[in-house]
Amino acid sequence: MIIRISELPISGDWDHCIQQAINTARLTPRPDVIVLPELFTIGFDLEKIAGKAIKLNDLKDHAFARAALELGITIVGGTFPISTSRGIVNTLPVWNSKGEIIHTTEKVHLFRNMNEDSVFTEGIPSGVFDLNGVLAGASICYDLRFPELFRRLVLKGAKIIFLPAQWPEQRIELFRSFIRARAGEAQVFFAGCNLGGDYLGEKFRGGGGISSPDGVMMDGVEVNEFSKDYHIDFDLIDSVRNRISCLEDRRPSVYGDAK
Repeated sequence: MIIRISELPISGDWDHCIQQAINTARLTPRPDVIVLPELFTIGFDLEKIAGKAIKLNDLKDHAFARAALELGITIVGGTFPISTSRGIVNTLPVWNSKGEIIHTTEKVHLFRNMNEDSVFTEGIPSGVFDLNGVLAGASICYDLRFPELFRRLVLKGAKIIFLPAQWPEQRIELFRSFIRARAGEAQVFFAGCNLGGDYLGEKFRGGGGISSPDGVMMDGVEVNEFSKDYHIDFDLIDSVRNRISCLEDRRPSVYGDAK
């Protein structure tokens, strides 16, 4: 499976950012999956988010739905501000190669240091979804600091976890360390896609990628300035777990089970 991590910058308006992502998905060789950053159309422009929030139903006939069908790929669509009865929720949608939304999940933990909670409502996590015959899971940005979420997904059978994010450049080594830790402790693939470029006075500059199940950041093949392709062999998971069986060696009676 070829997974394209596209750490695109926010350049231009909402529609331009969408088109930039679609153009990146079209670059050859065509990936099986493309992953985009958190809020890649608007960022944390807190004064504008409420006015740009959309309904979940709007995603069914989204430009990404048409692009996924046209290209025959899965789009892990970063995140969008979604208006719900609970408030505005930072939501990650996934479109399959038929252009159908097959999964959504919401950002569970809000980063209060930057007043994210003044606009967004705390979200509810989802379970796993089928990614071309492999179970996958997803979460969002600050959630990366809370390993309980990811243990829950792995216990449900996830073999790869996706995480769109906006981590500033000064914390990018910690971001990568968490990616490796989440992969290594669960012995799965973990794909972190950070925002590229600069926005609202903050430097992001990408820096994410995919860790293998043994906690090693993989080498990607550069597609353009902001994107790399990673060749994923899911057989590696069994190979790693056959050497060290972390999941089988768990003792939930001592420390409790993930719920």
